[in-house]
Amino acid sequence: MPWLDGCASAPDADAGAASATASAGEPLLSRWRTMDGGFLAPPSPVVGLPSQPGTGMFVKWVQPTAVAMRGSDLLLLDAAAGRLWRADTALNTLTGIAGAPTVPDSALALGPDLSAWVLAPGARQVLRFGPDSRLLQTWPIDTTVPSPVALALADGGATLLLGDGMGAQWAEQRSPSAPLRRILPVRAGGERISGVDGLATVPGVGRGGASDLVWVLDRLGGVVHRVQRDGQVVGTLGRGDLLQPVAIAADRFERVFVVDRQGQSLVCLQAGSPAQRWAAADLGVQEIGGLATDDRLLALSDRRIGRLVMLRIGRPPAP
Repeated sequence: MPWLDGCASAPDADAGAASATASAGEPLLSRWRTMDGGFLAPPSPVVGLPSQPGTGMFVKWVQPTAVAMRGSDLLLLDAAAGRLWRADTALNTLTGIAGAPTVPDSALALGPDLSAWVLAPGARQVLRFGPDSRLLQTWPIDTTVPSPVALALADGGATLLLGDGMGAQWAEQRSPSAPLRRILPVRAGGERISGVDGLATVPGVGRGGASDLVWVLDRLGGVVHRVQRDGQVVGTLGRGDLLQPVAIAADRFERVFVVDRQGQSLVCLQAGSPAQRWAAADLGVQEIGGLATDDRLLALSDRRIGRLVMLRIGRPPAP
């Protein structure tokens, strides 16, 4: 893909900056490109397709926090500017999503149909916007979820998962009017976990090609739990390796990436392997605001200098 001026840099010369390797000769993380913003473009008359690059002024991000990614589509919350942007990373265009919540604790997800999901904890709502930025659905959050802090999509985007930090649970719902199912993660002996502060799902893992696992960030416990959809904890990672975990993402090889110590480092966890850690500066970031994965790409937003860094994720070693 050709590199375009103004929005993205050329591939980083030090692509092997991350020292840990995923397989022989291939680094686990290698810097690929950076983005500082994009050219304004209104939604295309053809739903979901942006205008051509260069049709509007270049907008520089100020303080990007939450981020979500699917293919060349990117959602990014600029908390300082009070804007939620949909970016096309191939064309370097930005389209604002009017009416979307832009508070710093908002959480984002992109569905398989490229609809944008936004959690607004203060308003106790989840909003879903179409690829053309129109509001499609409003999901009121049930009172059985007293402290909504995270969201994820499962079952091919058909099911919304809402993490409840206060109740150490998540709730599943297929539509705003559908019955809500509460999941209370428990260990084999029946012991409850101490928190559900972040959620990550991995499409394509589990029975029938659909995700049957949820990765749960437990801040108080300083760990990440591997949980089945029925709430049974089948594994715990990061004990002794995580100090102040604040965000989580996972890839299809069941590797979990965690932002630790208020955005100053990134930790990779995988069952059967030692934890691997990178200082934010080693990844080209000063302070990590949010992270997202898609296929073999990892995106980190830099809330201090208004930048997005995209890294390639190496394949795991051959069995």
